[in-house]
Amino acid sequence: MSEKTISRLGCLLVFLVSLMISLVNANFNALGFADAAEFALVNELTGIAHAPGFPAYVLFSKIFTTVFSVFGLAHIPSLVLFSSLCMSLASVLLFLSVIILLKNTYSQLNRTTLYLIALCASLAPVTGTTLWHWSHSVEVYSLQVACIGLIFYGLLRREIGDHKVGTYLAALGLGIGLANHHLTIIFFIPIMMLLWPQGWLVKKTSTKKKIEKEKINWNELFGKNSKILFLITSGIFILFYGWMYVRASAELPFAFGSPNTVDRLIYHLSGGAWIKNTQVEVKGIVGMRLPYFLRISFEQFFIFLIFILLGIIYLISAKKHRLWFGITFYYLFLLIYQLRIDQTADTDAYLCTPFYLMGFFAALGMARLTTWHQQARIILPILLVIQVGVNYPKTTLTTFDLSTSLMNDLDNSIEKGSVVLIADWTNIINYNYARIKTGFRKDLCVLNYDLKFTHYDLFRRNNPEVYAAVKPAYDRYISLLEKYHPEEIYNTGCTLDQQDLLQAFLQVVKELQLYCTKNNLAFVADPKAYVFLSQQNVFPTAHISGSYVSSRTGIGNDEFLQFNHSWLQNYHAQWDPSASDKLVDLEAALDFQRGNWKQLGDATREGLAENNYRIVKRQQNQMKKKMKFLFRRPS
Repeated sequence: MSEKTISRLGCLLVFLVSLMISLVNANFNALGFADAAEFALVNELTGIAHAPGFPAYVLFSKIFTTVFSVFGLAHIPSLVLFSSLCMSLASVLLFLSVIILLKNTYSQLNRTTLYLIALCASLAPVTGTTLWHWSHSVEVYSLQVACIGLIFYGLLRREIGDHKVGTYLAALGLGIGLANHHLTIIFFIPIMMLLWPQGWLVKKTSTKKKIEKEKINWNELFGKNSKILFLITSGIFILFYGWMYVRASAELPFAFGSPNTVDRLIYHLSGGAWIKNTQVEVKGIVGMRLPYFLRISFEQFFIFLIFILLGIIYLISAKKHRLWFGITFYYLFLLIYQLRIDQTADTDAYLCTPFYLMGFFAALGMARLTTWHQQARIILPILLVIQVGVNYPKTTLTTFDLSTSLMNDLDNSIEKGSVVLIADWTNIINYNYARIKTGFRKDLCVLNYDLKFTHYDLFRRNNPEVYAAVKPAYDRYISLLEKYHPEEIYNTGCTLDQQDLLQAFLQVVKELQLYCTKNNLAFVADPKAYVFLSQQNVFPTAHISGSYVSSRTGIGNDEFLQFNHSWLQNYHAQWDPSASDKLVDLEAALDFQRGNWKQLGDATREGLAENNYRIVKRQQNQMKKKMKFLFRRPS
């Protein structure tokens, strides 16, 4: 069998196995925490996501879901499949890259050993906990891993002399990556510059067979191929963000930000409101987050950690310093970057790309082992199977019914026509996805706690009747918010640090309550929104209504006390920082429930509320031990 045929069969096998590994743990009916519902919604509308916008993901996933809808594939499953296919493509690129790597480092390997190592090394990353989890999530990270894979494969093709193809591949990966999750690509550019000049893998030896010292021809950074790289990358970047700039002018039922002017486009590209998270210094946050990140790093590498270390040792001994230093520095840089940020959502996902690149080290470590004992190659697929078996229960989302549970709670707890204020991001974005995509509970006026959600005009677009009833007060509130915090009228949040702004906000709330009273409707809030409003004395009466608080006699309490939240028992929920906010909401709701039933002397319902409350508290206590940074006291 020819080398080309074996390579093609290997690519097909890696692709199919990677796809199967990813999909076997996927949930095709529910969305997860943080931004999954946002990306599903933005895909549906071909709209604007939170900064920096991710236009590459939006457009590629839109094309994919549109094509597969013709074959009857539902929306969420098609998005899951898209992520899984991106990760499978990344595995194939790693397989091809490892073949080049080993042929130019361990030339003594026979063909069977070489391809077996390439097969195991290319599948090792996707069987690690972090990459496996994000491989089937409705998120941008699988596409980003594929982009990094494309860049690195292009660099390897350049290294073995195929400058034209290598440059085009690297430019394609760089351009799409910058138009997707650009931060992880920006951090990779210095590493790419280090590996752009040839000589980091293929090197000559002297007549005495001593390894030459690595020499870098920095002039290659300014050569013809570099100019081609820059032009192609710039063209792709401008194409995607140019589309986003034009699309931002559309009047959509959901849009995050409004990058339809040059200033706002630059603001969106630079990270928008989120960039504040990178600038705030939190005392002791690095020490609190370090154990969590060390754990996820270990679980990602797991059995193959020893091979990664062997691979690094080989590169150091072979004086191939640019390769080991580049990938290691990239991992450490992103690790330190994440350690110092006080955030909960997607806190491990930024490490997907360096975790993926560690597959090169693992391949070199496996090769070193087989040069010592050739028969040791037999254990490599066995170790891979063991890693799959250990990590399967840690990464499966098949029982993770989060969005389904949240929407069931909302549906059962809120009476027809209510005005609802929700502070929890996962809850509010999942409602908007369900409402816009399937028409779920369109009778409700569901507002974010800041009243404007992610764009001040969404209130008018989605709830014109309620907006008209409070228009003067709402417009005044927005004008004051624009005066004090202009960027916030196009993003989430409202900093009520001025007395006139606070009073304007509260006036809108009062008029919303008046609208409900006049129309015999309920005014409802989730626990966080309720606590804030009650502190401001603008929620005078309160009745429990499932997991919400209502201005009228509540409904859905018995359904809520059944506590159909199987996602709480999922392993991932115990280690997902994003779950902490929802647990606080559930804790508060159940605390309201047990107090209410105790006051009414209903021992049965009080007992149910107490039992569920203990379940939530037990989960919180476990998370406190595992992730202390989530429950730190405010400084």
